[in-house]
Amino acid sequence: MTTRSPQGDAQDIMLFDLIIIGGGPAGITAGIYAARKNLKTLLIAKDFFGLAGTATRVENWPGDFGVSGMALMQKLEKHLRALPIEIKCTRSDLVQACTRSDLVQAFCVGVSGGDEFTARAVIVATGAAPRALNVPGEKELAGRGVSYCATCDGPFFKDKAVFVVGGGNSGFSTALEMAKFAKKVYLVDKQEKLAADPVLQIQARENKKIEILVNTILLGIEGEKKVQAIIYKNLKTGKTFQQPMDGVFAQIGAAPNTDFLGGLLALNEKNEIKIDPSTGAASLPGVFAAGDCTDAPYKQMIVAAGAGAVAALSAYKYLGKDPSAIASG
Repeated sequence: MTTRSPQGDAQDIMLFDLIIIGGGPAGITAGIYAARKNLKTLLIAKDFFGLAGTATRVENWPGDFGVSGMALMQKLEKHLRALPIEIKCTRSDLVQACTRSDLVQAFCVGVSGGDEFTARAVIVATGAAPRALNVPGEKELAGRGVSYCATCDGPFFKDKAVFVVGGGNSGFSTALEMAKFAKKVYLVDKQEKLAADPVLQIQARENKKIEILVNTILLGIEGEKKVQAIIYKNLKTGKTFQQPMDGVFAQIGAAPNTDFLGGLLALNEKNEIKIDPSTGAASLPGVFAAGDCTDAPYKQMIVAAGAGAVAALSAYKYLGKDPSAIASG
């Protein structure tokens, strides 16, 4: 499908009812509901993997116990593609901007390839990206021993030593996954009280390959063409250590993918989209948001999927497709 630029005449523009930005659990579920409501919908995503696809093992998705994040996302994608919805999903389809066009009384979404698409309503479901550690050596050695995804890179560290930074669920899950390959796994967190679910902590403490270091921070990563050593500090004793290491996994949370909005919507101090939790409505009428890019307190796949459904149903009502809806401008 080809659309014309919003600089053209209004009658020349192919107008969608709804554009969904994002291919994670929130975006896919929104697409499923939009298709069921017979909305003329375009979903734009760089992939159907995202942060959810990096999960080594998902044990809290109803009806699919113990599935990998990658396998779960493949199932969701297959479901979506079986429905009448238009999809643009390539690495070049990165959304660069989302603006309101007074010319056509609609929203314009521009992608990196240069195309622009218009719709009467938009759902932003762009998720979040792993937070960087922001220590010396991280950028230089990214992809050469520094990783953000155990599912993607775990097998490369067979019989090696790795350093996992982060004491939440993702950190413990990564440590347990890496213990399948590595000869030694160090799991570190700056806090003394770890945030991971008790069941994960028990599993990690029972694994002889995993050593947990609390009150510890990573100061730097060293190496020429690959990770060779790390420098870390014990916050209680103040002592600094240098230790040979083959890999570093960053698991300290994620940052919302909202930079492309360019001030279109109200964000909180974390750059998350502020929404009405009952509808998914953002600060601008006609724009809805769902998933990890929002200020919703719980960052879980099942929560994101539910929020995607809510956003799609709210968009349906906003568009006046629901007989009980009052169309807003």
